[in-house]
Amino acid sequence: ASMLLNTPTVRLYQDSLFHKRAGDGWTPWHSDARMAPFDTSKMITFWIPLQKVPTQEDGGTGLQFVDGSHSDFALPYWNGAEGKEYDRLENRYGEGGGVSHHMPLELGDVTVHNGWTLHCADAADQNVEDGEDRYAFSVTFVDGRAEVREDVLSSGMDNDRESDASDGSTVPKGDKEDVWSFRSWLEEVKPRTEFRHPLVPIVWPSGQRDVE
Repeated sequence: ASMLLNTPTVRLYQDSLFHKRAGDGWTPWHSDARMAPFDTSKMITFWIPLQKVPTQEDGGTGLQFVDGSHSDFALPYWNGAEGKEYDRLENRYGEGGGVSHHMPLELGDVTVHNGWTLHCADAADQNVEDGEDRYAFSVTFVDGRAEVREDVLSSGMDNDRESDASDGSTVPKGDKEDVWSFRSWLEEVKPRTEFRHPLVPIVWPSGQRDVE
C-alpha cells in the first residue's frame, strides 16, 4: 500500500464484507473517497473475492472500473456525483466508456483501485453462478498524513453543498452513506491536523505502527 500510495506512512481506514445475493441489482457507479472524511487523493482499496468470480459473460459480478477516472477532476466538479453524464461515459472516455475489469478471478486474486476511481458491479443474475451469493472482502488504506475535513459531521456530508456560480445550482460535496462507520472516532479527532487514533491505526512503517 505504501508503494502504491507513494507515501511514507499508511493508515488503515476501513475493511468491509460485501454480500451480493443472487437476484440483487447492480451497484451503480461511485467513488469510495467521496464517502470518506478525508481531504486527500491518496486512498486505495484492495478488493478480495472470497470465491471464484467467473467471466462477465458467465455472470461474474466482479468490479468494473472507468480507467483514468480518478484523475478526471472535471467530471465531479462540473456535474456532481451523479447525473446524465455518468450515462455517457463512452462520449467522455471513448469506445466502451473506458470501462475495464479483471474477470475471471480465482481465489487469491485481488484488484486494487484508487479512492476516486469510478467503479460499479453488475447485478447478480439468480440464474448464474449456480444461484450462489457472492462474497468479497475489501481493505482501504489512506495516506497516514491525510487530515479529516471540518465539515463532515456538521453537515451530514450530502447536505453540504457548494454553489455553482454559473447557474446558481448546487453540487453535493460528499455522501453520508458511511458516516455511521467513522462517527465514533471522528468525533475524537481534531480536523485539519495530523492525528493518531486506535480505530484508524497507522500500520506502516512497522516502527510507527499503532497496533501489533
